[in-house]
Amino acid sequence: MLVALCATSCGGSPAAEPQTAEGGAEKPSQASPDATSAPAKGSPDPAADDGTTVPADCKQNGELCLPSAAFTKRLCSGMNPDIALAFFRKGTPFTRAYMKMNVDAWNASGGASSADKLVFDEEVIILLSRKNETGIQVSGASGGYDVLRWDGTCATLSAEEVTLTVPPKAKNAKVVWKDFSEATQNALLGDPTIAKLNKERRDECKGASIGEVSKKCVTLVDKLSEAIVGYVRNGGEVPPPAKLK
Repeated sequence: MLVALCATSCGGSPAAEPQTAEGGAEKPSQASPDATSAPAKGSPDPAADDGTTVPADCKQNGELCLPSAAFTKRLCSGMNPDIALAFFRKGTPFTRAYMKMNVDAWNASGGASSADKLVFDEEVIILLSRKNETGIQVSGASGGYDVLRWDGTCATLSAEEVTLTVPPKAKNAKVVWKDFSEATQNALLGDPTIAKLNKERRDECKGASIGEVSKKCVTLVDKLSEAIVGYVRNGGEVPPPAKLK
């Protein structure tokens, strides 16, 4: 009898469910935002750099400030004059270097290279630092760089061929109007000097810039190139592409 009485008074009725503020049963707690947003183990990282995003900044590497290796690889697989203007524009953080001699242009990444030589005092942007990993110390094998030229092509240089010292008057690879996208051309035409020179070039060259063209046409093509470079160096606005194909 005592056993039955204890069962009735001590454990015979179930415990009441905890109540919420509204009087309903408490719901199971939700997983934290961090737990739900974390990628599954072994899944690809959505933030991984595939090289398609055009950077506005760079990472410090000693005295150099460089874009990512993934971006550089993709950039140097082709010719990208729009990106060149955006990178060379006044105030960008990328490290500029200057040629100490004239050298033939070649691209170790396998992309397009210019037929025009790099010339003494030409301005370039350093994209990638290449190290000499052979262990053999020979002339010209102390490492080097992949660089971007004003015309949108890349070139591979030895360390002995460039300096970070700014010359009295930096030179540049020639830029060609037809190589730019429509968006960049429209931005450049906002400058009165460029708009005037471009009209004169178009009228004189009649759509051509090489081959059987007049001396005046050649002169106007060169003047237009220098006007574009001057505009960009002085901080003129150009639209950087959001993505690199």
